[in-house]
Amino acid sequence: MPTPKEVFDNPLKYLDFLKSTNLEGQRFDRKEIRLEKNKIRELKESIKPCLSAFANTNKEGGLVILGIANDGTIKGTQHVDEQKLNEILQVRETLKNHVTDPKQVDLQDSDKNQLYLLYTHWTPNAICETGEAFPKAWKRVGPQNRPMTEQEREQLKRDKGIVNFEISYCCPYNPDELDKGVVEVFKEAFLETRGAQYGHSTEDILDYEGAIKKEGNDKYVFTNAGYLFFASNPCKRFGGAFVRLLRYDTSAEDLENLGSPTLNKEFYGPVPSVIQNLQSFLNESTFIQSFGKPKYPFLTVFEALVNAVIHRDYAFTSPIFCSDYKDKLVVENPGGFLQTVPPRFSLADTVLNSERRNPRLVDWMRLMKDEDGIIFVRSLSEGTRRMLETMQDAGLPAPYYETGENTTVTLYNQASISASA
Repeated sequence: MPTPKEVFDNPLKYLDFLKSTNLEGQRFDRKEIRLEKNKIRELKESIKPCLSAFANTNKEGGLVILGIANDGTIKGTQHVDEQKLNEILQVRETLKNHVTDPKQVDLQDSDKNQLYLLYTHWTPNAICETGEAFPKAWKRVGPQNRPMTEQEREQLKRDKGIVNFEISYCCPYNPDELDKGVVEVFKEAFLETRGAQYGHSTEDILDYEGAIKKEGNDKYVFTNAGYLFFASNPCKRFGGAFVRLLRYDTSAEDLENLGSPTLNKEFYGPVPSVIQNLQSFLNESTFIQSFGKPKYPFLTVFEALVNAVIHRDYAFTSPIFCSDYKDKLVVENPGGFLQTVPPRFSLADTVLNSERRNPRLVDWMRLMKDEDGIIFVRSLSEGTRRMLETMQDAGLPAPYYETGENTTVTLYNQASISASA
């Protein structure tokens, strides 16, 4: 499928695409211009959410095509005089924080039809919204423009870096809340990598790394990232900062007979401890085994869980769920991908480039190593590549992703292959 910018730059090349029945979706919308009473006002009110949603949601922007009906029939804009057209285009002035380029297109057909295109760029560092005292903003969900809730607005601020969640204030600093084991391991690795002497206090190092900072009365406070990584009980401030493993003895689709889980285990603590304890549990338990044989490669499951812990949105109060069924394993974490990806995709046909939601957690975690001296966290691109390779080596389907407000990765086992054969 072409991008909105490609269609905007060369609309005649993509005319059949513009008329196709499956055009409208995440990045495209089309409108017929009707001149009956109140229709221009209704049209402007339908265009406004499109421009806002494209600027807020789509990194490739979005394109509104004026002059094509919902069913793909070309109606044209040649019947619209300049005054009416300018009135329609004034809808751009009702929104702030966006760039929308207009373009008139002569179709060069026998009816001398014209179209008008509005290409809205992605707004990388602001929210595109109305200029009212209580502004409205929209997000694009498939072919629909949905008004953004306050929670979605705050999430968008975090995703766009308008608000830096990691370095934001969490709570007053109290050294008694620190996990002493995590702090000592981190300090040793920190000093070793910098060739530093052991004359630095814990506060010096945490301050240097942005885990704590001075505010107001010149006393230290925890940042959000610092509390998640170094506090012994992050759930005290972030209720969903834990991982829940569940196992069911039925297939995922057999909801009527799902019953209670045969295993329900939760992992709490600072981020490094959660990851280390997950590694130990997967190694020592039968969670990913069936009749003594692994249903999935250990590395694939562990990498999926590490990615969830490191890249989730911790402002959400829901935990990470890892649910094992007879036919598949599903890991779900709050927060979607920051990079542009399809809403559903397989690692077999989509390469994930690293775009970090929590860069401090990632960098700090790279100083932490397992008992074999291996770092826990790799780049997202390297980690997902290893997930794909280990699943392929095991003769299993590539990991499958769904993303939106949450991110879900599904691993299928031999039972799912047999059921679909």
